[in-house]
Amino acid sequence: MDIASIEANDEPQRISAIDTICNRLALGRPDMGAEAVELRAKTILQDVTLLARCAATKCLVTYSAVISLRGRGNAQNGQWLDETYAFAIAPLGFPDLTMLVVNRGTGQPSPEAFEARRSRLSQIHISDVGAEQRRCVWYRDYETVLGPLDLIPTDKRFAQLLAPEPPKEHEIARAVRNAINRTLGAGVERTLTGREYPDSLPFAELLTLAASLWERQGGRCALTGKKFELRSQEMGGIWEDKVSLDRIDNNFGYSAANVQLVTQFANRARGNMSCEEARKRLVQFG
Repeated sequence: MDIASIEANDEPQRISAIDTICNRLALGRPDMGAEAVELRAKTILQDVTLLARCAATKCLVTYSAVISLRGRGNAQNGQWLDETYAFAIAPLGFPDLTMLVVNRGTGQPSPEAFEARRSRLSQIHISDVGAEQRRCVWYRDYETVLGPLDLIPTDKRFAQLLAPEPPKEHEIARAVRNAINRTLGAGVERTLTGREYPDSLPFAELLTLAASLWERQGGRCALTGKKFELRSQEMGGIWEDKVSLDRIDNNFGYSAANVQLVTQFANRARGNMSCEEARKRLVQFG
């Protein structure tokens, strides 16, 4: 997809993507004039679209292959990846797509990537690379933000990531997406509805937090103790028992200290009650 097709399209999500990149770039590079910011933002949008194409293709690419696909740059210079992370991936709330670009010999991102600015920001470490790569290919909202994505040509693919998303990870990602879509907080500038919840985490960080909470809560609702449903409705699963993210204090956003996992039924039934009152009434309700 070329930049001209993006500019010609009036869909709010795509306009929001380029505006988000411009705004973040203007804040991060105050020395750049408005015209330079706009030109750089268009390049960064092309680059994040290319990385999202890798995710849509469910493939890894080598540094040399991705430079060939970009049509510019060299395999020894990863600065464009740093910029794409800082000015597009993070503010748009995507998983760290830079982790899909790997060294041909090792099949891993360059060691320097873990000392670079993008990795410190996204908190991705060597041991997390495989999980983050899977998050990239399981994430579903790239086309909502960037428009239709062409697949990477077969001869440019280094390796495929074809493992299906496990039920638990699928449910956690669904719950996080639902929470993100209710906010106008950090990393979700593309969302045009919902309330502004202060201090809400972007998608990648909220996904990691939710996975940690699942383990801490033993896969059970924080309010009722009921086990979360992993089966689909077709398999007999009950939608009311699916996991959802609940803000402990409804005056604040989806931050690390303000999130718990509850069933969808408990989340709706709680309303504006405190956690203690909701827990008592839900237990009485049975």
